[in-house]
Amino acid sequence: MNQDRWTLIQQIFDQVADLPSTDRQQFLATHCPDDEIKKEVLDLLQADEEVGDLLPSSFTMESPEATLVLPRMHPDTLVGPYRIISKIGEGGMGWVFKAEDTRLDRYVALKCLAPAVASEPGIKERLLLEAKAISRLDHPNVCIIHDMGHTEDGGLYIAMQFYTGKTLEKLLSKGPLDLKQAIKIAKQIAFGLSAAHQHHIVHRDIKPANIMIQDDGVVKILDFGIAKLADTEITLAGARMGTLAYMAPEQLEGDDVGPYTDIWSLATVLFEMLTGRPLFTGDKASNLLNAVMNQEPPLNDPVLEAQPHLLRLLQAMLIRDIDLRLNSMTKVVQWLATYQQHLSQNPNRRRPQEEDEKLHTDKVTFTDQYLMRLAAVLTAHIGPTAPVLIQRYTESATSYEGLIMALVSHLPAHTRQSVVSQLKAIQP
Repeated sequence: MNQDRWTLIQQIFDQVADLPSTDRQQFLATHCPDDEIKKEVLDLLQADEEVGDLLPSSFTMESPEATLVLPRMHPDTLVGPYRIISKIGEGGMGWVFKAEDTRLDRYVALKCLAPAVASEPGIKERLLLEAKAISRLDHPNVCIIHDMGHTEDGGLYIAMQFYTGKTLEKLLSKGPLDLKQAIKIAKQIAFGLSAAHQHHIVHRDIKPANIMIQDDGVVKILDFGIAKLADTEITLAGARMGTLAYMAPEQLEGDDVGPYTDIWSLATVLFEMLTGRPLFTGDKASNLLNAVMNQEPPLNDPVLEAQPHLLRLLQAMLIRDIDLRLNSMTKVVQWLATYQQHLSQNPNRRRPQEEDEKLHTDKVTFTDQYLMRLAAVLTAHIGPTAPVLIQRYTESATSYEGLIMALVSHLPAHTRQSVVSQLKAIQP
């Protein structure tokens, strides 16, 4: 659901919630532009009545009372129909437990959001909308949501499918993955995200901790939509270092996010799978933020030097300017699928050019005259290193646009668009 539509639903809900129940139908008939929006508002009203006034409105993430304290959920504690078995993990918004569904005799992963988070304005309504949207995906690489409700202390819970396996974070704690395994995992992540993007859902928190590798090798993307529930989850003050390292620059700047945001994050995860180290690092949050916002992604690594076309994919996914960044997760899926097939058939050969050509435009040969003109323009902006950069990128670039995109990534964000226009004006 796009932001404008959600805003309209929220506005109608806020108005109708204060009306007597006898006046609501007439109000909705007058103010809802279509039946789908009317249904969404009615669902919110029903959820609001079910949850009632148990969520305290006095808590905000800025208040000192909002410190996240682990609730008293010992083994055998009941949360709704779910019996707590053990704690799995915790994050910036709450905790995850392994629990037993006492109604259907099955295990679930129960994510409990702290009361301080749950009391943020509009959280329970947005939770309902997000859960409904995600449940419609029905995708093999997206975690299944079974249920949601409220805890006795005013928190919210989400009951999700319980998967046996390891998170990607745990796998990477032992070192880098081999090339085939990394590509296999990345392709499944991209596949799930591509389906979400087609439903206008952006994850916004792709990182190794949110990727589960089941025992059978199937990848599940966790916490879909959870990061969107409260802006406080991704504010610089509250975000953890492990989250900041994978966030796209536009997130850190507080700008609009989109599919291109997940593409950036997936690239950082793929890099870490291949190399065993995070793409961006810092001994404190400010240094890490500076690296993500201002430094050229340090993609120099022997693994990528041996796979120049894989390097080109990561470069296309890690351009800071969202207008220039690769913005189709479907293209990423196609590229990785072809790459995976190539590795299985020709494990000791560098992959062919075909999928690089699909990322941009037709393969071209760059003339010396064209490259000299590029150098003349770029030297005015980045100095005498321009010819060196041009020589480096012409070896792997498959199109004029691809070459330009790679070159301008070295420029400050505020000058890129004008330089792109100058470079595109050069006749090949």
